[in-house]
Amino acid sequence: MTVRGKEITGAFYQKHPHKAYFSGCSTGGQNALMEAQRFPDDYDGILAGAAAFNRTRLHIAAISNWQNTHATPGRFIQPAQMTLINKAVLAQCVGHDGGASTDQFLTDPRECHFDPKVLQCKGGNAPPACLTAEQVTTMEHYYDGTRDAVNGQLINTGYELGAETDNVSALGLVLAEQLPEPAFDGLFYWVFGQSFGFPGSPHNFQNFDFHRDVKTVDDQLEAVLNATSTDISDFREHGGKLIMYHGWADPLIPSPSSINYFNALVGDHDHGHGHGFEQASFRPGKDPNLERTQNYARLFMVPGMYHCSGGPGPNTFDALTPLVNWVEKGDAPETIIATKFVNDTPPAVQMTRPLCVFPKVAKYDGSGSSSSAANFTCVPHENEFNQTPAAKYGP
Repeated sequence: MTVRGKEITGAFYQKHPHKAYFSGCSTGGQNALMEAQRFPDDYDGILAGAAAFNRTRLHIAAISNWQNTHATPGRFIQPAQMTLINKAVLAQCVGHDGGASTDQFLTDPRECHFDPKVLQCKGGNAPPACLTAEQVTTMEHYYDGTRDAVNGQLINTGYELGAETDNVSALGLVLAEQLPEPAFDGLFYWVFGQSFGFPGSPHNFQNFDFHRDVKTVDDQLEAVLNATSTDISDFREHGGKLIMYHGWADPLIPSPSSINYFNALVGDHDHGHGHGFEQASFRPGKDPNLERTQNYARLFMVPGMYHCSGGPGPNTFDALTPLVNWVEKGDAPETIIATKFVNDTPPAVQMTRPLCVFPKVAKYDGSGSSSSAANFTCVPHENEFNQTPAAKYGP
């Protein structure tokens, strides 16, 4: 597409394009990172949103989510209960995460420590006003991620606090439990054949073995589908710039995954390039590896945004213009202003908020309207825990 598109453009205008840009989210974000890794000369600037780069493990996580809610009839989360959980999370954490005390989302959910057991039914209470012990187990698995049941290794990260929603179109847990088989499981038919869709067959979506079958899938599909290489040195050397972004409240692709990829870029400055997935550990003060990475790659986390769009936070923003300015003028973006429109429909503005270059986060100054980005400052926030997969499943 890229090669032919440039040829068509050149033929029409009788001159070659001066600059080329790629923008995509979700699978488009996966494609974006594939371009930087595999075809580094195609584009001068690449915008990768909520990148599905760790593709096989993401789809394995979808099977895990389905099995989690279908393990027993009692494991189902009932209608309105995800909203119940979300309200409890916000009640405990809002105002302690850098944002304003009036926020209906989390600015940095890693500041939040929430145990779903606090919602377990007591006395005469019953669902949906509280959670049964089985439902608590469902949520514990949801937050903990996809694991190898034999050795405990993390295959794919869990979901961040604040991503709980009853909105089926957000593609989260409530969608998984309403489907007759896992979402997006078509790729497993390539590996196991048509019988994967039939319970009772040797390999199917109900008995997928997270200890044995992950390797079977990866042996066939990992090299083609997974854009996990952190060697984008050729892209960097020709002056290419990469901007990544991800919604903190993404219910489909866990937001820590983009942080893990960016941290692996930073960590690889210590150990060469390739597939070592050395995760950065930011230290107070200036970090030379972080600064070197930010010369060509930057990440922006979006508070309260679902998968690529939507959600209770400031979810509309232009990251392409800052990318163009970075490539063509050398202006590296420190902040991107995001807007929350009333009912997510322009033009009435509900709030604005700065998106800060990672690892900085937006902190309310303590005075002035919390609906105005002008009253927030991007501050260093470098030592929060970020769940990471086992090295062989990373970054």
